Amino acid sequence: MYTQCSHCKAVFRVTMKELTAAQGLLRCGECDTIFDAMKALSTTIPEERKFAGQTHDPSVLGDLKPPGADNIRVLPSRTKTGHAPQPEKTVAVRRKSSSKLLVASLAILGLLLALQLVLFGARGWADKSPFFAKLSQNICTLAGCEPPMPRDLKQIKMLSHSVYTHPNSPNVLIISSSIENEASFEQPYPMLEISFLNNDSKVVALRRFRPEEYLSADMATQLMQPGLPKEFSLNIADPGDKAVRFQLNLL
Repeated sequence: MYTQCSHCKAVFRVTMKELTAAQGLLRCGECDTIFDAMKALSTTIPEERKFAGQTHDPSVLGDLKPPGADNIRVLPSRTKTGHAPQPEKTVAVRRKSSSKLLVASLAILGLLLALQLVLFGARGWADKSPFFAKLSQNICTLAGCEPPMPRDLKQIKMLSHSVYTHPNSPNVLIISSSIENEASFEQPYPMLEISFLNNDSKVVALRRFRPEEYLSADMATQLMQPGLPKEFSLNIADPGDKAVRFQLNLL
């Protein structure tokens, strides 16, 4: 019996044993296409047939017909059971694996994006909401990072402030102040900015102080508790007679 490749039209001699072994699926020895041999099965050579070239691929196995049926080849032995449909199964497995890999990659990217939003782009959420502050702390616990502390500078109120000359050092000024955290959560102490102005409201002296510079060593490492006023004082050099008033800002 003969069959014909649906792709390149090459004609092959086949046996029922070969057809049943591969469930009718054969691989073309010319173009390597897998085709259904049962659709073109015939007891005679088709009139429109494609003859193989004079040079044969040594890797292709099979018998040749005697003279008169030029180069009609039997399908190679790789048409045994399970071999012919193997490429289709391989493609299916690869597609399934690729889909799983894509889903896993998207999930990882989503988690990284969420982590970035919480820790960097959406820090304002953690500053204003205890829920997001707790969420960022939990994420950082898993990721091994330092979570941003919630902070709302507008909720830190200055209750009082004053400036006077040091009793023992005439060139030194003492600035005292009292601040309170009115937020519902604890937050870091702010920076202080002290500026002195002249009669034209121009700054003639300015300095900023970090919490560890105006608080005691043990207090600087702690957080401001809600509703508890904190008093402090610090010494600075007298800017001179040009300074007629001062401003104290929280940063």
